[in-house]
Amino acid sequence: MNRRDFLKTVGGVAAAGTMIGSMRPFAQAGAQADASSGTGFPLGVWTSIYNKYSESPEATYQRLERLAEGGIDLLVPLVEIGGGRAGVMWHSQLVPVCYKCPEDWDPVEVFVNAAHELGMEVHPWLCCFNGKVARYLREQHPETTAIFSESENWAWAARHKNYACAMQPRVQKFIFDAYRELGERYGPDGFHMDYIRTGSQCTCDYCTAEMAKLGLDIRAMQARYDQDRDFWLKAGTHGLMRKYGVRKVVGSDEEIDPVVVDEELDRWLAWRIDRLTYFVSQLHQYAHKHDQVTSAAVKFFWPRQCPTGAQDWVRWTRENILDYMMSMNYTADPQFVARLASEQTQLIAGSKCQYWPGLGRTAEQWTTTPEALVEQVEIARNGGAHGAMIFNESGLTDDDLALLKDL
Repeated sequence: MNRRDFLKTVGGVAAAGTMIGSMRPFAQAGAQADASSGTGFPLGVWTSIYNKYSESPEATYQRLERLAEGGIDLLVPLVEIGGGRAGVMWHSQLVPVCYKCPEDWDPVEVFVNAAHELGMEVHPWLCCFNGKVARYLREQHPETTAIFSESENWAWAARHKNYACAMQPRVQKFIFDAYRELGERYGPDGFHMDYIRTGSQCTCDYCTAEMAKLGLDIRAMQARYDQDRDFWLKAGTHGLMRKYGVRKVVGSDEEIDPVVVDEELDRWLAWRIDRLTYFVSQLHQYAHKHDQVTSAAVKFFWPRQCPTGAQDWVRWTRENILDYMMSMNYTADPQFVARLASEQTQLIAGSKCQYWPGLGRTAEQWTTTPEALVEQVEIARNGGAHGAMIFNESGLTDDDLALLKDL
């Protein structure tokens, strides 16, 4: 179907129905897959419906055509809005629709259908517990807001003030329902989870009551944390490493101090990890039931993010409840990219999960060149990755795409 024929289908329900399940280049592939671009190494990119794909159906097709011709095979579009309001960029019946979302055509529907016509896979992206869907729930039900320590510095607090409590069943169900609405309406190939972490240790009424049932006073524990943040992080990390050491996931490490033990912290952290893992598992189960997959953007510094964020992506991969692990390995240092690829492939070895490290084209502190980006992609491929993600489309130039498609 060419661009003119595609545009004739815009607004028609039939187009979406015929494409569901028809374009999944590597969703069920267990190893490196042949991509639509013809390269032997699939490439993906994070992008935004709000910023780039609400102008017109024709503009959407033209933008996606450029990416397809440039060797991009997997698209992860943010479908929530920017700015401070709660809202989304699809015709939702669950959460408010952004003022920028056209009334006469649905940007997400057009995006998914156009991408499928061009042979690309799509995983709509929500910022799970810190996004605009979660914000709407918090506005309607303030008790779902995560309660973090007031001792955190102002910069940290500014980044984390918008979290919903990821432990609460009501919160998990609401975010799940948003993914389900996307799945039922548009038939994407998968669902992408960002901010699939807790932000910090929540002491809301729900968390406090649940841990009290286990005999733990988490507000007293939080006060202990406020007095010695370094000990909290060290104790939580070492407690987790001891568990993985017993399971032979990691070897004995001289840096794991057997003296640093906090059994109460271990129990609280285990509960938080279990609760977050439950959400990941439920979404994965739903996705596979409908011939879809799940992907997640995760912090690269496992297990140090676990005491605060409860994001145990090693567990998710080894329990086979995550299909694409996309670690945010953003750096201008190619040696660091190589080191992370080596470490991360070992951590998820034996799982069915595909490893697609995230590589940064631009960031606040630095920017790379097209040649440097290609070098990082080559390092990821040689390091055992199944594909590579690029953050983000805004930074991709025509020079980047020209080099990437020839890999």
